[in-house]
Amino acid sequence: MHEKNFKKWPNNASGFSLLEVLLGITIFMIGMLGVTALNISSLKSNTFSGNMSEAVIIAGDRLERLLALEFDDPDLEDTDTDGAAGLDDIGANADNSDPGIGRNDMYNVYWNVEDGNPVPDKTKTVNVIVEWSIKDVKRRMNMSMIIQKDD
Repeated sequence: MHEKNFKKWPNNASGFSLLEVLLGITIFMIGMLGVTALNISSLKSNTFSGNMSEAVIIAGDRLERLLALEFDDPDLEDTDTDGAAGLDDIGANADNSDPGIGRNDMYNVYWNVEDGNPVPDKTKTVNVIVEWSIKDVKRRMNMSMIIQKDD
């Protein structure tokens, strides 16, 4: 018969108590809660960044479309009647609007025109505002450009 050499534990060796195991698991779980909180924060940041990137693309696209229009095109008319410059107007006060753009139609695009800024009868300042809402929190970004009349 073959004798197997098993390592024998010394008589004074002992394992972990139930309390030590529970304490170790508790410390591990507290650490994992921190990691989970970081993951949730990262997900929210990624979602916001994605939404902001899409808004920037939409605003840039709208500016490019407006830049391609003739200087006297109706989409480049200043329709403000309140006497103020109104480049930041949104909703019904905006010079023009295009609701329901982008992914899930969640972006509203507004653009305002100010005639004669900075040079009278030669330039127009156009401000494009993209607005969206996530969980009833409104977000907004804008881009501006100056269009020059071709002589």
